Amino acid sequence: MVPLTFPQLTVIAGLIFIFAELIIGIQTGFDLVVIGAILLLGGFLGLATNSLTITLLTSTLLALAYIFLGRRLIKQKLVVLTHKTNIDKLIGATGVVVRSITPDTAGMVRLSDEDWRATSSEVLYERDRVEVISLEGVSLVVKKI
Repeated sequence: MVPLTFPQLTVIAGLIFIFAELIIGIQTGFDLVVIGAILLLGGFLGLATNSLTITLLTSTLLALAYIFLGRRLIKQKLVVLTHKTNIDKLIGATGVVVRSITPDTAGMVRLSDEDWRATSSEVLYERDRVEVISLEGVSLVVKKI
C-alpha cells in the first residue's frame, strides 16, 4: 500500500469538510464548504505541480483571505429570516378584557376583532386594557397595562 501524499490528504480533508457541511446544514454558515473548497483547490494544485509548497501556500493564503475578507461578506449575504407564526404575533399585543379574569378563573380578551381565552395572575375587570405576555396551551397570559 502506497502512503498518501500531503496534497492527496488535503483533497480528502476538503471533501470531508464539504460532506460535513451537507450533514450539518446551514448552521456553519457555509464555512465548511468554503474551507473544503479551499483545501480541494490547494490539494489539486499541489498534485498538478507535485509540490508540497504550492499546496500549503495556496491553502493558507486562500484560507486567510476567506477568514479576513470573504467570511464577513458571506455572513452579510446570509440573511436568516424568522417569520412569526400567527400565535407568536400575539405576544406583546394589546387588547381589552371582555369577561373578567381572576387568578383562579379564565376570562376573555378581545385582540383586534377576535376574542381569546385569557388568564392572569391578577384580577382584571371588563374594559381593562391588557398586554399579552405569553401563551399557555390555548390561553393567553395577560397583564394590565
